Amino acid sequence: MKLISKRIRDRIITARVSDWPRILPGRHRGQPTGAGFGSSRFSSPSRQFKVLYAGEDFPTAFAEAVVRDRFEGKQRRFLYRPHLDALCVTAISSNRELALIDLTGAGTYELGIDSDANRARDHGRGQEFSELLHSQMADVDGILFDSRLTDARCIAIYERALPSLSGTVPVSLLQAAELVPELERLEISVRRERGFRVP
Repeated sequence: MKLISKRIRDRIITARVSDWPRILPGRHRGQPTGAGFGSSRFSSPSRQFKVLYAGEDFPTAFAEAVVRDRFEGKQRRFLYRPHLDALCVTAISSNRELALIDLTGAGTYELGIDSDANRARDHGRGQEFSELLHSQMADVDGILFDSRLTDARCIAIYERALPSLSGTVPVSLLQAAELVPELERLEISVRRERGFRVP
C-alpha cells in the first residue's frame, strides 16, 4: 500500500469530539481515555502505537464493541450477563480540534485506498494503512470512518492525541440508560451463564 500525501491532506478535517460513547472493560474504568495494544481495525500490528475508539452514538459503540457479527445467520439472539457486567461505558470529549483523516462516505475510493481498509471484516488492510499514516503524517491525530455495522461515524484516535481527551466517570454498561432500549430494538435477550468467569 502506498499513500499519496497530497490526496491524504485533502481529506484532513479538524473537529472536536464531544460526548462520543466508548465501551471498555470495567477493569480499566480508572482510565476512561486510556488505550492498550490489541488487534483492531486501525491498530498497529507491530505495536508502534495505541488506538482509542469511540462511536458517535450508543447504538454504534454497542455494535462495534459488543455485538459485532455474533448474530449473523442466527434467529435467537442473546448475550450473557457476566459479559455485559464486565463492561462499562464513558463519553469521550476533546479539549481541542483534532486533525482527522476523513474516510467516511467515499473516502477510501477518492484516496485510491483499498476499501477493505475501513469496510472489511478482516483488519489487515486497515492496520497497514494506519501504520503508514501514523509514521508518515505526524500531525494527524486519528481517523474518522463509517462503522461497517451501522454506517454511523466512528473515530480512531492515536496515542499521541490521548492527552487532549477527557472521559466522563464510567458507569456499568448494565446501568446505562441506553442499553435496555437498544437490546429491545435488536431483540436481544440477556441470559445468565452458569460457570462463567470474568477474566
